[in-house]
Amino acid sequence: MASDLKSANNPKITALLTVVIFICAVFQYGSDVIPAWEEVAVTGALSVGFSAVLVLLTNLTPHNVKHKMVFTRLSNEMPACRIDRLCKKDMRVSFEDARARWPNVFDESLCPSERNSCWYKEIYKPVSSKESVTQAHRDFLLYRDVFSALLVLLMVAIAWGVWGEVEFAGKINTAVYYILIISSLVTLIAARNSGNRFVVNAVAAAL
Repeated sequence: MASDLKSANNPKITALLTVVIFICAVFQYGSDVIPAWEEVAVTGALSVGFSAVLVLLTNLTPHNVKHKMVFTRLSNEMPACRIDRLCKKDMRVSFEDARARWPNVFDESLCPSERNSCWYKEIYKPVSSKESVTQAHRDFLLYRDVFSALLVLLMVAIAWGVWGEVEFAGKINTAVYYILIISSLVTLIAARNSGNRFVVNAVAAAL
């Protein structure tokens, strides 16, 4: 299921990354450098090509590494590890009903990793094909992968700014760093929110 959703997201990921890279290119080299439509098309094509490489690198990155980056946790990073707290905060879910329905999942003595496994087997799997769950899962994977790619792009920009040859591509414009940092933060927040919404949506759909 997840692999199918990731494949379906690839065009969107490429499109979002292309937009960010194109904006960075405009700020780096100036709009007056690419005045002709032909040159704009070339710049756009290069942006698409670079985006495709980033998508490839993102797909090669282990999903557990991406999850640790998104939720900034070295262990128990998956949101289902905290499903009890998330359900208490969501008005759509009656926590008492959920705890009565799945006592194993919401047992306070359960360790986070086991809670995640129980959520997956007892709650998510039976409703994994429901639209509300599938859409939330798709959104989470989309923003997670875009954030991972933007983080790679930001590190490349920083590395180039420190060690790169200025004569080759010029000094990195400060605006490029701002664009990449803001884009990364926006997609990070979107990925976290989507991940939390995904696990709660499964509970709501299963109740």
